[in-house]
Amino acid sequence: MTPSPDAPSRISVPAPQVNTVRSNASAAHVRGIRSWTRPACVIASTLFGCQVLASSSAPESAVIALLPEGVSGARSSFLSGFALGQDEARACGVDPVSVSWRTIGADSDALLPTGSETALVVAPFAADLRTFSSVAQERRLGVLLPYQRGRSLASLPELDPEGRLHPVVPASRDDLAQLAEDTLKQGSKRVMVVVDPADRSADQVEDFVAAFEGLGGKVESFEPTPLQMINPDDQAALDRLFRDVAWKGPHAIVVAAAPDGELANRLASAQDQGALGVRLGARPWVWAVPPHRVRNLPAHGPGWSSFQTMFLEQRGKTPDLMAASGFDSARILTLATLAPAPASAEGTRDPLGWMDADQQPMSMCDAVQARLDGQPVRLKGAASALTGNPAQPPAGQASTRLMLVK
Repeated sequence: MTPSPDAPSRISVPAPQVNTVRSNASAAHVRGIRSWTRPACVIASTLFGCQVLASSSAPESAVIALLPEGVSGARSSFLSGFALGQDEARACGVDPVSVSWRTIGADSDALLPTGSETALVVAPFAADLRTFSSVAQERRLGVLLPYQRGRSLASLPELDPEGRLHPVVPASRDDLAQLAEDTLKQGSKRVMVVVDPADRSADQVEDFVAAFEGLGGKVESFEPTPLQMINPDDQAALDRLFRDVAWKGPHAIVVAAAPDGELANRLASAQDQGALGVRLGARPWVWAVPPHRVRNLPAHGPGWSSFQTMFLEQRGKTPDLMAASGFDSARILTLATLAPAPASAEGTRDPLGWMDADQQPMSMCDAVQARLDGQPVRLKGAASALTGNPAQPPAGQASTRLMLVK
């Protein structure tokens, strides 16, 4: 997209739902995702001292998936992608994964009413990895992390020595590293970073700064740190920021705040009036915000293009990374249930131990045959390249684009 001459361009990061193991494809088909909508009761977990909302009549399953409350849009997107992943399993001639769905409250720390047949757990989005590390090691489970992107991933080597926690999507730092690289390619070698301290974007912008400076860029600042922390209600702080930007004359302003929030509006108004040293359109903005907040393409895998086409045809809209994570999760879980779990290095079962980053990525149908033959598999992922080795998130390809100020 080419920026209009009267609007500053923004470079935004693309950024930003089992049965027991079976050895053939003749088990009963799953028709839709229904169990999470049934009446639920509170089940006390004596192991972790927390409460979990669960279906009172849900059957024991080899896979338990936990969905968070209060994020209906994310749940809907994930489940839409999950259903398409199940459809792809059917198209390859096998039964899709069957899941016992659970809903947990935002303040719950953990699960988990598992039965003797439970082998796999799908963690809620942005889970507490300490809890699931304990669950995985004590119960010898495989844990899928469908949407874990933040700094918690840095704790994987310490928390997951056996490699039982498997992220599906790339770390957000991959997006920010690409954003930093593309910012430099656009000619912005000196930037000022403006952060709303009350905005959750502030938690990630330091990763952008590290990547940008590591590539040779310079972050200008009048503060002790590279970040200009500005409360949009503090007019004195805003006036000082405007003077600092006009004096330093950075090539771009990196904004870690809501694109439609008060801080962004104040900055846009100031630039429109020339208070930042130049008129509107002469200094681009860079949005260092989570992918879903700018409706752009996030880091993704080699199977993104075909998944996007299928999602558009079936759902009539462009998918997001959450939908892609649901799609990949359904396919991974289906593959996990097609053949017995391999043994781990400790001699215990490893339900996801057949995933091998050293293999060439393959289609779902080829992966089905490889699993039935007892071979290691690397699935061609939509949300990521599914290259995560033990205690490492998978790689992904991020992209950015210029956007217009509205």
